[in-house]
Amino acid sequence: MAGGRPTKYKPAYCAAVIEHMTEGASLTSFAASIGVSRATINVWIAEHPEFLEAAHVGKSKCAAWWEQRGREIAEGNGGPGASTLAIFGLKNMGHEDWSDKQQFEHSGPGGAPLNISVKFVGDDG
Repeated sequence: MAGGRPTKYKPAYCAAVIEHMTEGASLTSFAASIGVSRATINVWIAEHPEFLEAAHVGKSKCAAWWEQRGREIAEGNGGPGASTLAIFGLKNMGHEDWSDKQQFEHSGPGGAPLNISVKFVGDDG
């Protein structure tokens, strides 16, 4: 970055972010652990393809950790509030797979938007 402050980025952060997120921690938590802001992490993701890939791997490992917590709670191994915490963890860290809603974008002839209504079995609405 010409004229700017020198970057604090280190290639070793690729392995470090994956390791950090393996136990369910976030990118923000990783940023705090190395003394930078979450905004700095976003810059590194944009500027360093290898760090982008590491962040994606880390997010996958983080989501897997939260899924495991959810399975443990479903088996009866959790205290008060554990299920709520697991739900938020899954929705935030594994939102591609654990979301309350799904969006579909389709277009009709000539690119005109289509209105689609979906009724689920057992839905009285």
